[in-house]
Amino acid sequence: MIALNIRLQDVSVIITGTSRYNNNAFDTVRVETLLVTDEPIPAEETWYVPNGNAVPPEVLEFFKISNVEMNPKKASTILEGTEDIRDQAEAENLPGVMEDAARLMLRAILKKSSLTPVAGATNAYLLSYDYKIYPIGNTNEYAFSIRVPFDGLQVASNGGKVQVNVLTPIGAQIDTAITKGVDENGLEITEVVAPITNTNRHLVSFYYQIDPEFVVHYRY
Repeated sequence: MIALNIRLQDVSVIITGTSRYNNNAFDTVRVETLLVTDEPIPAEETWYVPNGNAVPPEVLEFFKISNVEMNPKKASTILEGTEDIRDQAEAENLPGVMEDAARLMLRAILKKSSLTPVAGATNAYLLSYDYKIYPIGNTNEYAFSIRVPFDGLQVASNGGKVQVNVLTPIGAQIDTAITKGVDENGLEITEVVAPITNTNRHLVSFYYQIDPEFVVHYRY
C-alpha cells in the first residue's frame, strides 16, 4: 500500500503532571496534530489512536519487548498479519506469536478516529487524542515518545517536514542526555529546550524532514 505524502505534520503535545497528585501513578498527555498533505486524504481513511484508558504497566512492557509502538495506526494495517498467530504458535515461532499478540492487545486499547478536515482547506486535517504515561520502574522518571509521520504517511521528498513541540509538566527537569530525536538512519536530531520561567515548565522542540522518532525524558 502506497503511503500518502505530507507537506507538514505539526505536532503539539501538552504533558500535565498529574503524577504529582495521584501518588506518582501517571502523567496525562494531550496530542494535537495538524496534517497538510499533497493530495486530499480519502474520506474513508481512518486511524486508531489511544483511547485514554489506563494500560497495565505489564502490557506496556510487553509492547516494548515485542517492538510494538503505541502510536496512531492506520485502520487498514493495524491488524495486518495477525491472522496467522495460531500457525506461528504451531511452528514454535515465539517472536512471531509475541508480535501478533502485542498488535492484537494494541487494538484493544486504541479507538478509531477520523481526521477532521480544516474548514476552507482541501488538504489540511486535524487529529487529537489523549493518553497516560507511566513512571519508569519505581522512579519518578517519565519518557514520552512519538513517531512522525503517522502510520501510512510519509514526508514528501520535495520539501516536506515534521515538527514536534512538547510542553513538559510544572517542575519537570529535562534530561538532555536522553532527550533526543532519532532519524531513520539512527542519527540523532538535536532538540531545543526553552525554559518558561514564569510557569516553571519547559518547551522541547524538534524539527526534521524524514521519519524521526522523538523521546522526551524528564524527572521530578
